[in-house]
Amino acid sequence: MQNDYNEKISHAKKCMQKKSKLEVLLKETEQDMIREKLLLNKLSEELQKENEDVLKLKSSNITSLFYTILGTKEERLNKEKQELLKARLKYNQCKNNVKFLAVESKKIVDELNQTEVCETEYEDLLNKKLKVIQHEDRVASEELKQLINRKEGMKVNILEIDEAITAGEEALEAVENTIKELESADGWGLSDDVKYGHVDEAGRYAEEASRTLGKLKREMSDIKMITGTEIAVGTFDTFSDYFYDGLIFDWVVQSEIGKSLDAVKNTKNQIDKAMSKLYEEKVTEEFMIRQLEDQINNIIEEA
Repeated sequence: MQNDYNEKISHAKKCMQKKSKLEVLLKETEQDMIREKLLLNKLSEELQKENEDVLKLKSSNITSLFYTILGTKEERLNKEKQELLKARLKYNQCKNNVKFLAVESKKIVDELNQTEVCETEYEDLLNKKLKVIQHEDRVASEELKQLINRKEGMKVNILEIDEAITAGEEALEAVENTIKELESADGWGLSDDVKYGHVDEAGRYAEEASRTLGKLKREMSDIKMITGTEIAVGTFDTFSDYFYDGLIFDWVVQSEIGKSLDAVKNTKNQIDKAMSKLYEEKVTEEFMIRQLEDQINNIIEEA
């Protein structure tokens, strides 16, 4: 009976904490979507102002955009055309980001709808379990309640860390694929078609990386770091800017992939550091849970 109550309490606590996290996640996702929509409108206005024909381009193919906007080597050196190209690339990415965030928001809302009764269920279960002990030892009962709450909170934190790790793995895969394509494009003896094909693929993976990095940042926002470590995620916000700036510079100035490749590799290093700290945090949480479980069992046995 006691094990059954423990299981139900743990489930209800996870559900309750998940509800709280989802509410924060939904708010942040919606805020990100608002920012992307505002940026999309701004980019649209800039593009219309600079060149009406650009918005008529249907292709999101990076090579096509480079050729259409920059044209010949002499035209590549035109600063205004470089700015126009960057805005167009950002416009395409923003448009896809808005669609992605709308889908994410709907998923979160659907999950939230399944967590409505969590808090009431948790309190009822916990109070039932403590009633037996409460009659004989109120002090032990209160201490037990606090320990159970702490333990369940840590278990939920581990679930959130796992979700952040999953998001980090997705971001890392996209970034590594971007690096792979850029390195392939930078190889010697490649025809232009092959080189530009790799650049197109790198752009597709970079766009995916940008979205998954945003998801990773949102997932980490609600994690309570008990080890006192801090995870720097500021560079994730500027990933696409550095990538496109580097790519345009490489294309215009030296027809190489150096600066954009360096920017992506730097982001990979930041993800690796973040993941290392998340794994460290998870190990610490698991150790502390085992200690709390020992305390809880001792109180129950001695009550």
